[in-house]
Amino acid sequence: MVVAANVRADRKADERMTVHDLLDRYMTAVEVKKRYAESLRRTVRKLEGSGLSKVCQLAHDPVNRFLASLALADTTRHNIRRELLTLWRFACEEGMTDVYPARIRKIRPTQRPPETWSMGELGKLMAAAGADETPISRRVTVRRCDLLPAWIGLAYETGLRFEDVHGLRKRDIRNGCVSLSANKTGKPLVRAITQATQERVDRLLAMSPDGTVFKWALPRRRAFLMWRAFLDKHGFVGSSKWLRRACATQKHLTERGSATDFLQHSDPKLALRHYIDASQAGVPAPPPPISVPVPRGLAASS
Repeated sequence: MVVAANVRADRKADERMTVHDLLDRYMTAVEVKKRYAESLRRTVRKLEGSGLSKVCQLAHDPVNRFLASLALADTTRHNIRRELLTLWRFACEEGMTDVYPARIRKIRPTQRPPETWSMGELGKLMAAAGADETPISRRVTVRRCDLLPAWIGLAYETGLRFEDVHGLRKRDIRNGCVSLSANKTGKPLVRAITQATQERVDRLLAMSPDGTVFKWALPRRRAFLMWRAFLDKHGFVGSSKWLRRACATQKHLTERGSATDFLQHSDPKLALRHYIDASQAGVPAPPPPISVPVPRGLAASS
């Protein structure tokens, strides 16, 4: 009788387990980066909003209906599916559910070929940044021309991701190099920068009250908004991510395959799939042109 009562109590506890509880358990057991944690929370909120608020509700039919109902881009839906399956598998491993995530609809992300700025466009970008005197905000007396050239130089020369560039501190820049642990991978990274970029960084650090290169003047969200406003104002397509792509493309042009090591990718296909602009780096030659036969009458008269 005692065993049966305990089983019933455990079953009731499992039925009360919410997907929010599941997320808390997962992040306690697994080290999760800040941005990934935010993405997981968004996925859990979407689940709750669709009525799948409890772990016991995770089954292939309701989950498939949830994924089909998402009016989002294929890549976003693909990421939500991946995060949901990660949490669901963890729930199975921890004994929170007996239903294994099987027969879940596939979502293929749509990927366009990578595109980035050419060297000529990078020169125009840097010139526009150096001439743009728009104030960053009312809080600090810093203009885009004070900040953006340093950002462009650092991001292009090192191939750093947005998060790593934005988070740079004085201690990360020494002996003409950027030296840090990459935020996404945790790998140590040391990359040389040019004298011109070093001087731009030094000018910003001289104004910085806390030793950060950009954060003191530009919180993360404001940095995104500033980049978008700057590019739109000067008619540039793309985003600040294109600086990492431009770095990869130019490294590939200099030495085929070198972008993989420079960007610290474990899989060589990643650079080609997501970063290298093939229209600049070289594409396969087309087949022979179609030869149109000349009618006999025209051939004789000519």
